[in-house]
Amino acid sequence: MTASDALSPALKPPPPPFEAALEAVELELALGKRDTKQDLCEQIIRETVESVGGILLFQIRIGEGRDQRWLGAVAFAEDDRQEYAVISIPCDGSPIEVTPVTQSSLPLASLAVAYANLAQCWAKSRTQGPLETA
Repeated sequence: MTASDALSPALKPPPPPFEAALEAVELELALGKRDTKQDLCEQIIRETVESVGGILLFQIRIGEGRDQRWLGAVAFAEDDRQEYAVISIPCDGSPIEVTPVTQSSLPLASLAVAYANLAQCWAKSRTQGPLETA
């Protein structure tokens, strides 16, 4: 056995800091206090995200039966930049999670950033008027 065999495997670098961590925790706690019955979940997510200063990008209900859950993407404005998180609310009563997109394993996480960038471009183009073609 060589010295390199005895060394532990390389550690992964830590995830980038999530500056909006406090807002994400506040959102997770606020959602946990709400009765997230299926018929009211859409409204509850929107209201709760707004109450903690976030911007709801989109939300969707996926799955069937016991695997059904509500997923959403939220943006938090931090200084001159935005940070994004994913909300997961299982309909089976499992704990609600709010996870930074950089730490989420859900495919929805990458869509959150892409959607936010698209929405910002669209909003910017609306204020600048129609594009000129050559």
